[in-house]
Amino acid sequence: PAGAAAYRLLPEFREAFDEVNDFLRAKFDLDLTPLVTPDAPREWFDDFVRHQVCLFALPYALGRQLAAWGIEPAGLLGNSVGEYAAAALAGVWSATDAAALVYERALAILAIEPGRMIAVSAPLDEVARRIDVEGEVAVSVVSRGGVVLSGPVAAVEELLAGDALEGLDIRQLNVESAGHCYLLGPVGDRLTELITSTPTHQPRRRMVLNTTGDWAGPETIGGPEYWASQVRERVLLDDCMRTLLESDCRTFIELGPGSSMLGALRLQTDWETTHSAIPLLGRAEDGDRGLLRALGALWEHGIDVLEETLAPADERLVHCSLPGHPFAAHDPEVGEEPHAAKPTSAYGNPVHVQLDRLWCRALGVCATAPKDHFLELGGESLMALQLMRQVRDELGVVIPAAEFMRQPTFGNLLDLVDEQWDGETTPQPGVAVLREGVGRPLFLVADAAESSLSYLELANRLDGGRPVLGLEPQDAGSSRMSVEDIAAGHLEALLRAQPAGPYTLGGWSFGAVVAHEMAAQLFDRGESVDLLICLDASVPGQPGRWIGTDPGWVFGHLRLLAGSVLGLGEVGAQARRNRALPRLLLDKFLVLSRYQPRPVACPALVLKVKVNPREAEDLGRSIGNFYTGGVEVLPVSGDHWSMLQAPHADELAAKLLKSLPETDGVLHVGR
Repeated sequence: PAGAAAYRLLPEFREAFDEVNDFLRAKFDLDLTPLVTPDAPREWFDDFVRHQVCLFALPYALGRQLAAWGIEPAGLLGNSVGEYAAAALAGVWSATDAAALVYERALAILAIEPGRMIAVSAPLDEVARRIDVEGEVAVSVVSRGGVVLSGPVAAVEELLAGDALEGLDIRQLNVESAGHCYLLGPVGDRLTELITSTPTHQPRRRMVLNTTGDWAGPETIGGPEYWASQVRERVLLDDCMRTLLESDCRTFIELGPGSSMLGALRLQTDWETTHSAIPLLGRAEDGDRGLLRALGALWEHGIDVLEETLAPADERLVHCSLPGHPFAAHDPEVGEEPHAAKPTSAYGNPVHVQLDRLWCRALGVCATAPKDHFLELGGESLMALQLMRQVRDELGVVIPAAEFMRQPTFGNLLDLVDEQWDGETTPQPGVAVLREGVGRPLFLVADAAESSLSYLELANRLDGGRPVLGLEPQDAGSSRMSVEDIAAGHLEALLRAQPAGPYTLGGWSFGAVVAHEMAAQLFDRGESVDLLICLDASVPGQPGRWIGTDPGWVFGHLRLLAGSVLGLGEVGAQARRNRALPRLLLDKFLVLSRYQPRPVACPALVLKVKVNPREAEDLGRSIGNFYTGGVEVLPVSGDHWSMLQAPHADELAAKLLKSLPETDGVLHVGR
């Protein structure tokens, strides 16, 4: 959880958070402690009411910490429910009154008709040309050069099924209610009732309002009228950003996890290189590093908060000199690292110029520097996949997204492209280095999304010393190839990385079936496989028969497809994050249904979620005729989608390390 480091290190944050949490526990029996507890289960945050209240408590407590450091904001902006935190910090309400309003607001939203929200990467004018943006499906947010549409479930699904938005990049949001549209009229009525009886004051600090995109007037937010309209009217986030950039504000601090607001700010044409952006917490997975990086950035701006923050309460830090650093013989700014020598716009290399353009377009920034970090600039996994596809399509260079995401900086992308660039336009098949090491590699085959990025967290935990390599398809559109052809393509890359066996390979979901076929093809070549690893998957059906003739498999996969289309269950949640998922699942269904798996003479390890010991034994017996080397089925925690992510990846890695065969040889894999 993003607040764990702040709660441990920042005293005023801790005091403000405890004030809100103690009130919520006493009045509503709601405990926010998991928000500031390391390794809290992800499932806890899926509850809508908790999620909304957390979006208030975290930025409010961080704002109180900034005030304790003497940092006075020149302006405040909160997005949607975040505007309640901004209002509380501006003095409109007390912390506890604001927390109660956010809690009641969330309950009222749950009580209305279910809805859906979809993000459309197109300007408002373009969307308005295609649909009635004031109709049943309405624009609820204008941001990042695109819009978010909200409406009833049936109306949104009808819109997606038609061709009105054809050709536009669309992503379903992982929510089950509409936002900032006419459906929330009853929520506005409830807020009017609540705020009328809540002590409310004029703000002591400037605020930019969601509904106008401009500074709040002296009487605008003193009563219930604004807040009743705020919940049902469009959020003009782009206008809000422009107002901030046109003001005297030069340094912008994000009070929350990640940097999505700063990413939207950088998209604005008024963003200048002289502006500064500081994400106070960084990403949740950064832990202490994200917060400490922000404290260092504040120090660079002349605000020294380290001593009063990190020193024990009863003593002061002692200043001392550190030993001299053994500097390199050359200056890296002008010596052997040309990527750090000058802005990429000065490069004569046309490949670097194209990378500069693709990077800026993906993240909405106007310039690049080698140290620019993809995630800190607002990037995410799906955006990384899209960027790597564009690099492949425009430059003919195949960079696995998983390898880029190990060090997602612009300088590293330049290095990765330089290693492969040959001046031609034919993509070269690549192997993603998920973990460097010595000895025979563990190969993990790309999943249904044709990427090995899903294995990155698992690979980081496989600290047995051997390399972990991801195998990814060479060609776009390989989803419609046969399993045999996909496996043959992976086999070429595998043999380049390790010319002789034995081989250790595996995969998750669809990748496990492809890994099975790869093992069969390796045996056809006279090679051996010492272990085949199947992550929450196993080859269905009977040897030598089409998988599509197995009624149980067909029914299970069709149910999965239906869940992805209708937004049901965990697969529905995944489909809302990645709109391409239903199509990918359909493609893989067609490919797998025509596959005739063969027995292979190797042992298999199946790591399966949601099975008890008896079910594990039954599964081992049912697939035993595929593996003459024996089958072991081990239960692991999580579900099909979360098993490869923290915290479940720790258990998965521990069980996998105990089962991996001993590696030999001195093959080194790394950069």
